Amino acid sequence: MRWLSGLREAFAQLRARREELVGINQRNVMLVYPHNARRDFPLADDKLLGKERFATAGVPTPETLAVCDGLYAVPSTVEALQDRESFVVKPASGSGGQGILVLGERLEPGVWRRAGGDTITSAGLQRHMADILFGVYSKTLEDRVFIERRIVPHAFFQELWGDGLCDIRVITLHSQPLMSMIRVPTAESGGRANLHQGGLGIALELETGRTYRALHHGMPVERHPESGTPLLGLQVPDWARVLEVARGAAGAVPLGYLGVDIVVDQERGPLVLEINARPGLEIQNVHGSGLGKALRRLSA
Repeated sequence: MRWLSGLREAFAQLRARREELVGINQRNVMLVYPHNARRDFPLADDKLLGKERFATAGVPTPETLAVCDGLYAVPSTVEALQDRESFVVKPASGSGGQGILVLGERLEPGVWRRAGGDTITSAGLQRHMADILFGVYSKTLEDRVFIERRIVPHAFFQELWGDGLCDIRVITLHSQPLMSMIRVPTAESGGRANLHQGGLGIALELETGRTYRALHHGMPVERHPESGTPLLGLQVPDWARVLEVARGAAGAVPLGYLGVDIVVDQERGPLVLEINARPGLEIQNVHGSGLGKALRRLSA
């Protein structure tokens, strides 16, 4: 009857794991609604409002080069960028990486090479900015454009994937980190780190910042599927500072439950890209364990 005992143990483990997992409804009822007042959502949904809070609190973010809040300002904003080598164009209220335009090299005045190899002209840049202002990439009727200095990733992240920007997602509850992962772009994801677009998720040990599990399209992997770079057993640089910046960002806003997205710049170190008041739950699959376990650990 040893097999029956083993079967019972397997079912018990399965039940325990299901109890650990947090679904969308449970996340909303347990975490989002009790800890995040709806009046404060704009601080996460509008990246410029969030950056203002971070600046006041001394939380490091990528440098903002320009803000464009209307069609009237598009020509002058583009004109001011003519001689700039590299920068990033973003919608203030965009989500899922939509509308972000990364320009990495100026080929000639008014012509840049985009991340991925395509080129864009001043006219194309003006059209893209107009689309952002009309709310094409956001859930609002209108939006704002802001231009940031392009991040030069730490060598550790360039090794993971050089043609795109890796970031670190830290889930926090009242400024205390719960879980964390690295999100790594692929050619399939178009250089974006979003998992639903084909990016990789790499689980991080919260205490050490070491990688121990990676997922791509829901399947465990040990190497980047396109570059072959090993993904497991790696140490994230300046991990203590990453967690410090995540706590600082969470403490700068009155939102209790957050996803804090951080990049590590070659010169400036960890910087907050943005915060999310309704962070997705894919991190549980990446870790192979649920938020319930992390919550119990925090309250212990």
